[in-house]
Amino acid sequence: MLEFEYKREKQNILISLKTDATQFGTFHRIATIIYALKLDILSGELKTLIENGHEYTVDSFLLQADEGALGQAAFQLGVMMDSLFSKNAKFEEILSKLQIQEPAVSTFFRESPEFIFTDLLDKNQTCLYLETSAGRGLLYYVSRILMENQINIVSATIETDPKTGRARDSFFLTNVQGGMFASSPLAERIRAQILAPMQTI
Repeated sequence: MLEFEYKREKQNILISLKTDATQFGTFHRIATIIYALKLDILSGELKTLIENGHEYTVDSFLLQADEGALGQAAFQLGVMMDSLFSKNAKFEEILSKLQIQEPAVSTFFRESPEFIFTDLLDKNQTCLYLETSAGRGLLYYVSRILMENQINIVSATIETDPKTGRARDSFFLTNVQGGMFASSPLAERIRAQILAPMQTI
């Protein structure tokens, strides 16, 4: 099930989607499509809602496209999202058809990146606050590492400072058991994996 809407806002695209796909890696799949279409996520909000006993993912994003590619990008995005959430679709097959070039990850973390993990006892969730240089592919990269560690993104707020170009993103997460993990070795492992490209510079 997918409800997808988009509209143009000046030189950007505002999209919203609602789906009953709430398994690990749902946001990474969305971020992969966005990145593959050469779009950049400027801001956004991710939510997990329960309606009539059913769980839904409800997301909205403000996207930036290359100059002159706005209309085509919006159309392709709708087609790809429909394919992504089709019950007959396999993400691996969709991925194999996309020509994805890995982002220059090291450029995201050159200027004093911040990774702060905090356990929220009232929610039984861990907040990951990420502040670093923004750029196309950042969320594709970070969400992939979270997925590989079986981290569930319950909700998130994505922001990019228009003056400094800094990403200021907050992810509200649970581990595979559905609990917090800021004080466990898992948090440090995720941090190390995200920053690994910096070790080669």
